[in-house]
Amino acid sequence: WDYAIIMWQQHSSQMFAQLKKLGINAGEYSGRSKAPPEFLLDNDLRWYAENIATDFYSEYHRWYPDRPVNWAFLKAKELYKKDPAGKEAFKRHPSFSDPIWLKKIHDRLVESARAHSPYRPVFYSLGDETGIADLAAFWDFDFSDHSLAGMRVWLKERYGTLSALNRQWGTDFSRWDFVIPMTTNEAMKRADENFSSWADHKEWMDISYARALKTGADAIRSVDPDACVGIGGAQTPGWGGYDYARVTQALTAIEPYDIGNNIEIIRSLNPGMAVVTTSFASGPWEKHRVWYELLHGNRGLILWDDKAEYVTQEGVTGRRGQEAEPYYNEIRNGIGALLINSQRLADPIAIHYSQPSMRTEWMLAQKPKGEAWVQRTSSSEYKDSNFLRLRESWCRLIEDQGLQYKFVSYEQVERGELLRGGYRVLILPRSSSLSEQESRAIREFAQQGGVVLADGEPGAFDEHSRKLGKPLLADLFGGTRAGPVTTNPFGRGKAIHLNVDLLNYHQLRLTEKEGELYRLVGGLLSASGVRPQFTVRDESDRPVVGVETHLFRNGGVTILGLLSNPQLRVDELGPPEFKSNQRFEKPRMLKLGFPVELHVCDARAAKFLGRKKELTVRLEPYEPVILALSPSPVPALRVVAPERLKRGETGQLGLSLEEESPAGSHIFHVEVVDPSGKVVPHYSGNVIAPNGRCDKLLPLAVNDAPGRWVIRVKDVLSGQTQTTAVEVF
Repeated sequence: WDYAIIMWQQHSSQMFAQLKKLGINAGEYSGRSKAPPEFLLDNDLRWYAENIATDFYSEYHRWYPDRPVNWAFLKAKELYKKDPAGKEAFKRHPSFSDPIWLKKIHDRLVESARAHSPYRPVFYSLGDETGIADLAAFWDFDFSDHSLAGMRVWLKERYGTLSALNRQWGTDFSRWDFVIPMTTNEAMKRADENFSSWADHKEWMDISYARALKTGADAIRSVDPDACVGIGGAQTPGWGGYDYARVTQALTAIEPYDIGNNIEIIRSLNPGMAVVTTSFASGPWEKHRVWYELLHGNRGLILWDDKAEYVTQEGVTGRRGQEAEPYYNEIRNGIGALLINSQRLADPIAIHYSQPSMRTEWMLAQKPKGEAWVQRTSSSEYKDSNFLRLRESWCRLIEDQGLQYKFVSYEQVERGELLRGGYRVLILPRSSSLSEQESRAIREFAQQGGVVLADGEPGAFDEHSRKLGKPLLADLFGGTRAGPVTTNPFGRGKAIHLNVDLLNYHQLRLTEKEGELYRLVGGLLSASGVRPQFTVRDESDRPVVGVETHLFRNGGVTILGLLSNPQLRVDELGPPEFKSNQRFEKPRMLKLGFPVELHVCDARAAKFLGRKKELTVRLEPYEPVILALSPSPVPALRVVAPERLKRGETGQLGLSLEEESPAGSHIFHVEVVDPSGKVVPHYSGNVIAPNGRCDKLLPLAVNDAPGRWVIRVKDVLSGQTQTTAVEVF
């Protein structure tokens, strides 16, 4: 429930004592170690249990002392070169379906949980940079006997009969035991664009990977039921097992690299998932990224510090530590907890998340290149993917309108989430593969008044990547298409086909060339009844591009976060003119408009700004503005403490608001100061106050100093502070 800042490197106990002062409150320790980490326990720090089963989940990308991390993957490629027609290069060792390995990993994880659970790890990591092959690289795994046997069982459940499978695949297998899917090379040779056999195999690999993850998570939770269990170094949505519709249901924690909108996808598909990110860099843009990830739902930070730049070996605060300490401690002192314990809001916009369409689009893009797919790497799958780039552009387009969105998976669409979730707009970005259930649900959504925006030919293929004689949504998007937009009324709603190229919007906005697309999509969303709840304009009263609006609900209080919205991973955007975020590197004066007068508090400055319907704020390029907006004033803060307390006794602090709060929960930051004027960390920290009320225990030690102890309490939401004192004898 609170923000964690975790040091990955195992520095000395003396260094960790200094690191704590920078806001770092946890460490990393091998999940296979049975003895606890004394260097962390000496400093009253928790840890996350790392790399428990990397040899299973990350076999094709893991550290070796004498060879490249992807040595096993390179070996598979060499096997392919020797025998391109064979299957040996496509057998994963170990297979995610191997029962012996699954039992071995289960037992190891149970043993790890027994050793670590008494210390309440921040989370357990099954493996780092996991995947079916090398990270998110495409490869034809897994043709091993264990995998094929598991796939046949799954196919029987899916198709029911062998004749049904043969009809779908265009095959003539006489027995289930003979069923073998096509390799990529074989599928590329099909002239009828029926890639079902190949696509079903890829779907099976996503399933087997997710099942293996769930097996590991369940093993740990059999010992530690409340544990957060996840993986580190998670990849871009796509290959490698990264169908986040499945991964988010298998795990409760994840540390992803922010690639391909995976953070937004994870948050959409499992809002309760604990997401942390890793910091490798320093400088103003790294500060921006930490705030960015927090506002996007992250709950913590892992620090990579192989050069001891936070604290030197001599215990002196280094350059990186000096730079990060102010904002680390600001986040740790309650801002992080306030956002984590509030509900992040989105506008009624759904973006279709379709793993079947990803598979189809990849095949259509790579088929003309033939065997060149063998040379692709993990980075190819996000640097050379128009499917990913289009999704990226849609996200920036919506954010630049001052709006937010949710991704809705192919499975959720089938289950009726579009109507149940109250969406007004559904976006289909190259959703070339749809199931019959999806198409019916989309049609019903439009019938009931929803607006469907699409490009290309949605539903030209089925969910198995088989080309259809007629697209499944031809009745929505058929007819003559003229001009940039074609609108077809459908029931109480409508279908809008975009005949413009949105692919490069995420680049164009960096050079102020977004205007035409920005106005077009903004107009379509507005006409569909989707408009920002709060307006953000510049000093000349013009719309603002490149400022993201984040809204959180906390009871009757709305928390508004504003942060500049550059392009992450800007160095991968292609031509030099697009490799700069210079447009976003200057302060901006912003005029905010609220629908009604609201009581406004600057949560970062801890300052009440008054009752406002309009407000002008200065947005710095690398830091957010965070405002608490309330329909009524937040009542006064009250702190009750014993007047006197004997050493060795436990006192109780009463923290509350004098009247009912408009907020659902408050975060009180408590500092307990000893007679020498030092804040005592183990008595201090954040507490959650549901409805503005809670108690905090003060368990004094027998050797604590006698004298006047000071209790300082801050309500993070309203900025109020109160101080009281306890006489310790």
